[in-house]
Amino acid sequence: MPEPRWPFPVLPEGLAFLADVDRQLRAPELAAMSARIVASGLWRDYVAVCEDYRDYRLVYENDFIDVWVLSWLPGQETGFHDHDLSEVGICVAAGMIREHHMHLDRPATCQVMTPGQEQEGPLGYIHRVEHWDGVPAVSVHAYSPPLAWVGQYREEGAHVVRLRHPGRTRLAPS
Repeated sequence: MPEPRWPFPVLPEGLAFLADVDRQLRAPELAAMSARIVASGLWRDYVAVCEDYRDYRLVYENDFIDVWVLSWLPGQETGFHDHDLSEVGICVAAGMIREHHMHLDRPATCQVMTPGQEQEGPLGYIHRVEHWDGVPAVSVHAYSPPLAWVGQYREEGAHVVRLRHPGRTRLAPS
């Protein structure tokens, strides 16, 4: 079994299953994992709220996954981004977030996600997430492999460019 990348406090019994992950997971498995964390209610211990920027806390990380609890306040969003080589599973824990999906052949689409709703993000998934309702709105995000890099999309003149950033960058709109 792989070891965490740095020492973690002992996981609560309801999250101990995270330490058993011993392989890379796909987006449907990650969404189910996020939903399991939401259903446990233990995500509440990881909520961090900041007025100045969207805040998040690492729940667990090993060689195969990293799991985060993100908080969202009014006006906070990510801008369009991808997760480089990582797939993602998201589940809303409290409040509501709105997710926009980038498409090449048509305008972006969006959906409002409510508590308990899951979203799968396979490789190549480009989206933007923003606060929609609740103070704070909270979501659980699980990545596999761990989120080492993100691609942030920006308009430069008549072009859309992808800027590569470390995975723990605080994404912000352009």
